[in-house]
Amino acid sequence: MRNTLTALLIGLSSLTLNAESHAQPRYIQGKTLQGDHVNTQGKVTYLKFWATWCRYCIEEMPHLNRIYNNRSPRLEVLSINIGLNQSEDLVKRFLDNNQYQIATLFDSDSSITRRFDVIGTPTHILLDEQGNEIYRTALMDEALQTALSTYLAKELSHD
Repeated sequence: MRNTLTALLIGLSSLTLNAESHAQPRYIQGKTLQGDHVNTQGKVTYLKFWATWCRYCIEEMPHLNRIYNNRSPRLEVLSINIGLNQSEDLVKRFLDNNQYQIATLFDSDSSITRRFDVIGTPTHILLDEQGNEIYRTALMDEALQTALSTYLAKELSHD
């Protein structure tokens, strides 16, 4: 009985830690596959977690590229390749072959993916200037478009 109670308390404390860490502001600093340094601290940030083997991710990439190219300076747009069954070379080739300019981080150790509690691809997350999550969705949808429209230079049409 005592071991069961101890295990329950440990489980509850880890749930509390996860809830607290999820509520804490989150920022990303790193070097993109394109060789640029990014720091999202103090910026509204749109993150897309994806993989080259994810059909929905690939279908959304042209739209994400348009968002990236039409964003205002107030919006940071980052694509984050989750690194699972991927390589930097593979992801670079994919981006180059499709002429995507999207700033892309390769999450080789899954640290970013874990920090943002991503459990599947695609995952879209919008953060405010303080790094707090404003919106999260599995697929690009109307609510995400509405949330992003404030930070886009011009309206984007649906594909």
